[in-house]
Order: sequence, then structure tokens, then C-alpha cells
Amino acid sequence: MRLTSIAQAAFLLTVLTLPVAASAQQAATGSAPAQDVSARVEQRLTKMHDALGITSAQEPLWGQYAQVTRSNANDMSRSFNQRRTALASMSAPDNFQNMAATAAQHAQNVQRLAASFGQLYAAMSPSQRKIADEVVRTRGERPKQ
Repeated sequence: MRLTSIAQAAFLLTVLTLPVAASAQQAATGSAPAQDVSARVEQRLTKMHDALGITSAQEPLWGQYAQVTRSNANDMSRSFNQRRTALASMSAPDNFQNMAATAAQHAQNVQRLAASFGQLYAAMSPSQRKIADEVVRTRGERPKQ
């Protein structure tokens, strides 16, 4: 895989996971129920799967990517919930350390997504890659043709 392809895949993953992390944070702060996070993750995965036209040959790679996405959303939801619970008793230094740990966890999750999606991206046709690139530019929604 070329460096530009890796960079594009990493960017796509970052854009696609930020709404997941935000949903997880909303669930942790009480503004969105945890089941809504899972439903949103599934909705985004379904939209992306359909937009990319994943083939039966690509399905195993898609399944790996989807599982990493779900696992990351669950991890971040748990992390935000733990933070919300502990926040009232945290000192300022503890709060900063907790934010740093959460950011580090998110970075690790994005690395896992980048690796998983990178394998899928490598197996995509040029037209699928073009769609993937468009999906990134439009924040998850395939542009109207």
C-alpha cells in the first residue's frame, strides 16, 4: 500500500470514528443512552457498507473492520462513563491525566482502525477507493451523483 493510500485510509478512519467517540461521550454524560451509541455505530457501518458496495470477497475484511469499530465504540463509551463517574472527585492533575489517558486510548483505537481499514482499502477496486475518499470528504455521507 502506498503512503498516500495509508494516509487517506487513516484520515477516513479518523473522520468516521470521531462521531462514534462523540456519541460515546454523549452517552457517558447522559445526553445519549448507551444503546443509541450502538445503534448509531451500526447505522454508520451499514451506510458505509452500502456506499462502498462491499463484495462477498471483501466481506471478511469488512467484518474485521466493523468489529474493530464496534469494539472501539464500546471501549470509548466505557472510558467516558468511568470518567463521568470519577470526575467529581478528581483533582485538577488527575483530571488532566485522565484526559491524557482517554486521548491515548482513542489514538490506539484509531491505529487499530487504520490497520484494519488499510487492509480493506487495499482490496478495494479503484471505484470503491474513490467512493471511500468521497465519503471522507463528506463526513460519512456519500455525495449525490
